[in-house]
Amino acid sequence: MLSRFIISIVAVPILFVGCGADRSPVGIGEEEPEHDDELTAELTLSADHVHTLSEVIFTVVVKDHHGSVVTDFESIQVERKLVGTDTWRGIELALEGSSYKGAYTFTTSGEYHLRVSGMRPGEHEMAMLYEPTESYHVGRAHLEAGGYRVEFENFPGHIHEGDTATMKFWVKSLEKDASGNRPPITGLSAEIHCGEANGTNETHTAVEAEPGVYQAEHTFQSAGEAHMGIEYMGTGGSMAESEFYIHISHGH
Repeated sequence: MLSRFIISIVAVPILFVGCGADRSPVGIGEEEPEHDDELTAELTLSADHVHTLSEVIFTVVVKDHHGSVVTDFESIQVERKLVGTDTWRGIELALEGSSYKGAYTFTTSGEYHLRVSGMRPGEHEMAMLYEPTESYHVGRAHLEAGGYRVEFENFPGHIHEGDTATMKFWVKSLEKDASGNRPPITGLSAEIHCGEANGTNETHTAVEAEPGVYQAEHTFQSAGEAHMGIEYMGTGGSMAESEFYIHISHGH
């Protein structure tokens, strides 16, 4: 029994609204651009629950203090960083009608800070438009196969050809216990299959590093779409496989 994780966009948006910060300073001898300083940015995510390997669409609408939509940005980005880290990474948005949109696929689960920044004509650097106070949760990619729930994540999240990465699969009960958690399924004899974009396939014996967490290391030889699967005995006494697709980038 083969189950595949398919990228999907759930049309249940989550909306953040906030006021922009002061705009970038104007240099000596330069004419100040005729821009309203008070801008309101609305940030909408296409899915209420985002998981790794599943594309999410960011939509930003910016309005001035009159309520008119502002569409003259030379650059506008949604920036993200994992909670507890210092590095912000931008997702460039493009103008579509009266809003700016961009797509991104998370490869690492966890809590993220998001913010919106932009630069208009006559400005010299990106300025903050909005930063929500709450963080946003990204869960692991998951599916159901063989009577179990299987979650997947690769470490590191962004892989280049030539890299050795760890493939981790969390095998859990479908039903939650009284505390709201899904108990781990331990003691499985499992194999992890790694199929690369160049057509090569390799099978690894899974190691149960933690209760219900099965993993193996794999060195990727080719860039493109790869598929990672774990095969095990399901609850019905037949073999089951859970398969996930990941992207491997070209070497540095």
